[in-house]
Amino acid sequence: MSLDHQNPQHKHTFQLLEGHGSLPSNPQEQRRAVLWRQRMKLEFEMQGLFVRTATLVQEWQYLHGSKEVVGNEVSKITSHLVLAGYGRVSSYASERQHSNQQDRIAKEEQRIQQEMLQCSMDIALLQGQIIRCDSELALL
Repeated sequence: MSLDHQNPQHKHTFQLLEGHGSLPSNPQEQRRAVLWRQRMKLEFEMQGLFVRTATLVQEWQYLHGSKEVVGNEVSKITSHLVLAGYGRVSSYASERQHSNQQDRIAKEEQRIQQEMLQCSMDIALLQGQIIRCDSELALL
């Protein structure tokens, strides 16, 4: 349905959402317009959080791909240890590098988990605010 065929009241509310038109003189309609703008803003913020969450999921997947590579290096380090035992060659640098890489991955996992939790809490908060707006709009 095009905007021209909609109820004039809805057309006016849409114009207010877009920033066109003037506020209605009726206080109830003014409140409705404010609530709709607020609701649209909250939905926009929630979409941003969904995008951020998707980005964090991709980071997590990439990180776990890196973690598999580090896991595959364990066999290399084991080989170095065996060679070090036979040839008395020090493999301390390889062991330290592996340990540093594991520490970096663990810290990155923790950061991603904290950000995912924060996004989830923010989304829940925004959903609650949207429900509040919808409830108030239903009463108008």
